[in-house]
Amino acid sequence: MFTQWFELNKRDENARQFTYSKISIHYVWNQDAKEWIPRKQRRCIGRIVYSNPASGERYYLRMLLNIVKGPQSFEDIRSVNGILHPTFKDACFAYGLINDDKEWTEAIDEATLWASGSQLRDLFVTILLFCNVSKPLKLWEQHWEALSDDILRKRRKLYNYPDLILTETQIKNYCLVEIEAILNKNGKSLADYPDLPQPDQSLLTHMDNRLIREELNYNLQEMRTLHTTLHNSLTPEQLAIYEKVIAAVTQKKGGLFFLYGPGGTGKTFVYNTILTKLRSEKMIVLAVASSGIASLLLPGGRTAHSRFVIPLELMENSTCGIKQKTHLADLIQQARLIILDEAPMTQKYAFEALDKTLRDILGAQDETNRTRLFGGMPILLGGDFRQILPVIPKGKRQEVVHACINRSNLWNHCQLHTLTRIMRVNEYAPDGAIDTRKRLFNKWVLDIGDGNVPASTRDGEDEATWIKIPDEYIVESDTSPIDTIVDTIFSDFIANH
Repeated sequence: MFTQWFELNKRDENARQFTYSKISIHYVWNQDAKEWIPRKQRRCIGRIVYSNPASGERYYLRMLLNIVKGPQSFEDIRSVNGILHPTFKDACFAYGLINDDKEWTEAIDEATLWASGSQLRDLFVTILLFCNVSKPLKLWEQHWEALSDDILRKRRKLYNYPDLILTETQIKNYCLVEIEAILNKNGKSLADYPDLPQPDQSLLTHMDNRLIREELNYNLQEMRTLHTTLHNSLTPEQLAIYEKVIAAVTQKKGGLFFLYGPGGTGKTFVYNTILTKLRSEKMIVLAVASSGIASLLLPGGRTAHSRFVIPLELMENSTCGIKQKTHLADLIQQARLIILDEAPMTQKYAFEALDKTLRDILGAQDETNRTRLFGGMPILLGGDFRQILPVIPKGKRQEVVHACINRSNLWNHCQLHTLTRIMRVNEYAPDGAIDTRKRLFNKWVLDIGDGNVPASTRDGEDEATWIKIPDEYIVESDTSPIDTIVDTIFSDFIANH
């Protein structure tokens, strides 16, 4: 419709007096012929599709379409008073549609009187992200000296070289690297701002990798002490998977492991034991989870999508957005293990994308890794298929099941380990004897998840989803229900605390 508007202006002189949003008032779009024809009846109010200010040139093109009449090409839209401008943004400046960023310049000038270089860089990134800066390059050129005020001091301290001298170009590069790091934390990059200069890649490859430093920034003595405490508390089931994974890491055998168990069986406890063991030996372990809440339970945890740049819209041939010779690629090459919690929530295509990406990145170090599962990287997955499965918009049950990791070809290479003892409801009495009532309760909870408890329908529902709770698991109360529940579940809480 848009490009055919150019053709309409070429052949119809009357159409040249209207902007794009006004064309639909006087012309109608013929879907079959794919062209605009004069409107003969009824009226129509035209509109232009919304474009976010952060969308760059498309946003500026939309601004121009509200004032430019009768263009016959994209060049005509960028022409102002006979002068062809290189970008739609420059054309907007010529029309006076964009401000001159004076307020952002004054904001940085004022902050320069009291703020440090680090604080000024934070302010600069905030302005880039949220203030719709018209000319980022001009803002950078006016303030780069203030933004890099502490760069030389930081480099001298980092390299333990008090007499270090940096050229102006080097200082600018290091400052751009710092700005890039702040932008990355907010899901952006300097590449999203074409006006701004990019850091010199040769400098980036020789400087310390911030991601690797973060993964090695653990107190080794604290890790050893915590590991001893956790290891001594492992059950035989937990110890088996612990030893299997540690052996795969130390012997560099690779492998795909899945720790399967219902909530409360100690999956996170096993992850933390493995993490403290390897991190106490200065090994890098990437701990991720399918959801942000689950990642908070893992020290140094991140969501899998943010750590491995997994696409949000997954397909069979998807790959992760990680490029060779970047900081993230270097981090993955240095890692010894990946732990991914709540794996059943993630679509199988995400794991297949990670498999292809790891083969590519780790294959750059050793060509044999291109043929190994996950590039030879040991992967520990965990979760419970009784809980949330992948969310498929408007998907039916069979589509949800088909999207699970155990429907992928990767599952054929997976070593499954199961935890059955629920630690959350201890089945043993203080004297060591088995508490039959608690054991039956745990079994009943698992039977619900397995679909073995009879269910009924209510209110004309098609599917039986209502389950009757046995009387022995219901707390009866004659006074305050909340007080009764608290006293029953947390008996002698004050004394034990």
